[in-house]
Amino acid sequence: MNVDLDRLREERLRSIDTKENSIPFLRRGIRRYKQLSTTNSQWKVFGYFLERFFSRGRSAIASRLMKLRSWSRRGGGWLLGGDREDALTYAIRITGGLGDALIIARLARDLQAELGPVPFDVYFQSPETVEPFFRAIPGFRGCTDIDAFPAAVAQYSFVLLANQFVTFSKEHLKSQLLSRKAPKVLELVAHTERARKSIEMYIAVHPALDGAFADIVAPQGRKRHTYLHDMIGLCYRGDALDIPVDPQLPPQLGLDVGKYITVHDGWDTKARLMSDRPMKALPQQTWKEIVAEIKAKRPDIQIVQLGGATGGDIEGVDVNLKKKLTFLQSVSVLSESLLHIDTESGLVHVAASLGVRSVVAFGPTNVDWFCYPQNVNVRPKLCGNCWWVTDSWLDVCAAGHPVPVCTSRDSISPAEIASRALEAIDLNARYVSGCEKAGSVAGAIRAF
Repeated sequence: MNVDLDRLREERLRSIDTKENSIPFLRRGIRRYKQLSTTNSQWKVFGYFLERFFSRGRSAIASRLMKLRSWSRRGGGWLLGGDREDALTYAIRITGGLGDALIIARLARDLQAELGPVPFDVYFQSPETVEPFFRAIPGFRGCTDIDAFPAAVAQYSFVLLANQFVTFSKEHLKSQLLSRKAPKVLELVAHTERARKSIEMYIAVHPALDGAFADIVAPQGRKRHTYLHDMIGLCYRGDALDIPVDPQLPPQLGLDVGKYITVHDGWDTKARLMSDRPMKALPQQTWKEIVAEIKAKRPDIQIVQLGGATGGDIEGVDVNLKKKLTFLQSVSVLSESLLHIDTESGLVHVAASLGVRSVVAFGPTNVDWFCYPQNVNVRPKLCGNCWWVTDSWLDVCAAGHPVPVCTSRDSISPAEIASRALEAIDLNARYVSGCEKAGSVAGAIRAF
C-alpha cells in the first residue's frame, strides 16, 4: 500500500519527542522494529536487532578498554588527548559516514586557517579511512577510533561535536585558557550558540529529523557541504582538499589517464541493513544499461568500477577494481577520472574535493541539500526525498512500495544518465583541448 509522504512528514514532526535522545536507541529502536516488521518476518527482524545489540555491546567494551588504557602516562602527558593543562589543543568527534567526515575535514581546514596550527585530534568510527582527509591540515596529530573519545575528552581545551550540525561541548570548554590563547574560539562558540537557538529541536533528536531540517533550509539556498561553516561562522574556502594521491597508480593499473571514467555501486559498510541493497541504490540492471549505452557511443572511453565490500559487480565495465584496492588507492584512481558516475555517496564528496565532476542519481535523499552545483544532479521523476521520513527509510521504501520507485528505471532512466554523462565527457574534452591550446596547467581542467 502506498503512503502519502507529506502526511508521513507531518506525523514525523508530531511524533518525535525532543527529549528522546536521553534514551535514543530504545525509542528509535521501537519505531524501527515496528516499521521493519511490516515487510519482514518477526524472526528476521529479531535476528537483525540481536546482531545490533551485540555490536553495541562490543563497542561499549572497546570504549571501556580505551579508557583503562588512557590512565597510563607517557612522557608526562596522557596517552590520548592534550599534553598539559595549559596546552591549547582540541578534538573533533565525528559521527556519520565518509561524506560527513570529508565535509568536516574542510571545516577543520578553514578553522585552522583562522586559529593557526593548533594541535587537534579527530575521532571517527573508521579512523584509517578518513585520516588522509586531514593529513595535510596544519596541526593535525592523528585520527583515533571514536570509542577512545570518552577517555580522552577531558584533556582538550575545547571539543567540536560534528555531524549534520556542529556544536561545541559545553562540558569541555576551557574558557579562561581560550580567552588568553585563542579568543577567536570564543567568538565561534558565541556564533554557534546563536545559530542553534532556532534549530535546537533538530539537533536534540539528530538524526531523526535530519530530513525535515533539510526540507526547511535547502529552499533557502543552504547546502550540506557548506552549512557547518555557516553555523559556526567560518568562511568556506572551497571544495578542494589536499588529499594524498599517487598519480602513477592509474597507469600502473593499465588505465589510460584522461580517457577513463569511474562508476560506483556501493554504500557505507557501517550501515547495517536488513535488505540486500539500500533504498538509494540504483538497480543493478540500470547500471548494466548505463554502461552499455556509454560504450555504444564512446568505445574509446574506459569504464572503471570502484568500490569496496558493498554493492555488486557492474556488468560490462572494462576494468573492475571493486574490492581490489585500498580506499586511498581508489582515491588515486578517482583523481585522474574524466567523470564519476554514482548515487549520492561518499565518493561524490571525494570527487568534488579532487576537482572531478560527477553525475549523481538521487532517490530518497534531498537533491537540493546534498548536491554540488558543478555536478550533473539527476532528480527522480517519481517520488523521492523520503530521507528520515521513517527510521527505516534506508531499508524499506517509506512510501510503501515493495521496490522503491524513486530509483526505478521509470524514475531514473539509464538512457538519461548515460546521455548526461556523455555530454559531461564531451564538455570536459573540449575544455581540456582549450586549455592545451592556451598552454594552461592540465590539472586545472576540472575546475569548470
